[in-house]
This record gives sequence, C-alpha cells and structure tokens, in this order.
Amino acid sequence: MGSVAAMGSLGFVLFSLLIATQANIRATATKCIETKECSAYDVICTNTDYEVRHYNASKWVSTSVQSYFMEMAAYDGFRKLFKYIKGANADSVHIDMTSPVLIKKSEARNMWEPVTYTISFLLPAAYQDAAPAPINGDVHFLEMPEMYAYVKSFGGWMLSVNAKLYSNLLSRELNAASASYNTTFYYGAGYNSPRTVFNRHNEVWYIAEGKPKCSGQQT
Repeated sequence: MGSVAAMGSLGFVLFSLLIATQANIRATATKCIETKECSAYDVICTNTDYEVRHYNASKWVSTSVQSYFMEMAAYDGFRKLFKYIKGANADSVHIDMTSPVLIKKSEARNMWEPVTYTISFLLPAAYQDAAPAPINGDVHFLEMPEMYAYVKSFGGWMLSVNAKLYSNLLSRELNAASASYNTTFYYGAGYNSPRTVFNRHNEVWYIAEGKPKCSGQQT
C-alpha cells in the first residue's frame, strides 16, 4: 500500500510539473490568435502609457544578426529559425510556430556601426525541457530568466522607425516615472504572420531592474 501511495504521489507531482510548464506557454489574451501557444504572462499593473508584466523562465531558439536595420535582421533571423522548426534539426522534426517573435536590439555604440539583433522563437511546451539540436551553427538555445517587463503596444509593422519611435516613447515614460530598467537593449515583439496585413499587434519591452514601478491600476 505504501508503494502504491508513493507512486500516486509521484504521479501527482509529475502531473503538477507538467501543468506548471504548460501554464507558462499558452494562449494569452486576444493578441495570441495566430499560433496555438504563446509566451504567457501575468499583468502586474497597467496605465495609459504602458503595462507591467511578469514572465516566468522559458526556453527559446535564437540566432543573432548584425545589421543597420531591424527589418533586414528580422528577415534573416526569421528565415534561419523557420528552417529549424521545419525540420533543420537533429531529429528532423517539425515544431509548431509560436508567438511572439522576439527581436532583441542592443544599443549601438556608434551611428556608423551595425547593431546586433537577436531573433528568437519560443519553444512549445512539449520542447521546453528537451528540444532537438539545431543543424545550423548560427542557431542556438536561449534560456530566458524570470523577469518583469515594461511593455508598450502598437499596430502596423515592426520596422526600425516604429521600434525606435515606441521604444523612445516608452523610455521617456519610464524615466518620468523614475522606473529602473535595463537601458542597454530593448525587445521588439511581433505576434503576426508576415502574411497578416490588418489588425497587427506589436510591442516594445524594457526589462525592469529590481521591483517594477507600477503607477497605474494594480491587477
């Protein structure tokens, strides 16, 4: 009887861990309509300027590209990562597309130098613990830590000019709120297929340092 109870307890623990993993990668809000799974988050607070979110740790597949323009880097990076999920991996398996596509932009040291962009696809829940190795040496796995993000949303296309405009706006708003955040990079997040023309949803993120500053409605 003791061994049966132990087996039952172990099964419950494994089931709970599975549910916890899947809870971190799910359809979140109405913006997640083009993929089965999205990076899940909890909204900490929101105001008219930005939203504060909490993200749990998660695993992504990534590649880095040097470019002068975000859209050119995104195209090159997306192509490499899309090949990975379409079978260019050690197991030749097809992996479902997720959202958002993250584009990390490091701040340029000089205007005449290209910027390093890191493009990332979230791995689905089934591959969070173990994913097939990439074949392309430019593609690697990225462990994203638990984090709080300041998020500003906008429509249209994720272009260099839009990302710069909205990241600058968000930065100004955070500075006005005396919020502490990492200023060395920001993320652009796109939720739509390149074939989607209308009702597109994009975001820019700055990552909070320490406890996030909430000046709006608490949730």
